[in-house]
Amino acid sequence: MKTYTLKSAVTDQETNTAWEAFVCYLDSVYFEGAAENLSPELVNFEYEAYLSCYGK
Repeated sequence: MKTYTLKSAVTDQETNTAWEAFVCYLDSVYFEGAAENLSPELVNFEYEAYLSCYGK
């Protein structure tokens, strides 16, 4: 079973770029290193969805 940790969105935005935060998100949803191993189409789809939900 996976474990999840909650982080403050403000802290996350101050210390990470949008891409770095997205990579952490992918790692928590899929698996460690998902951004490098998933198909580019899936990563692009997930990134657009991530930005629509969590972007500024």
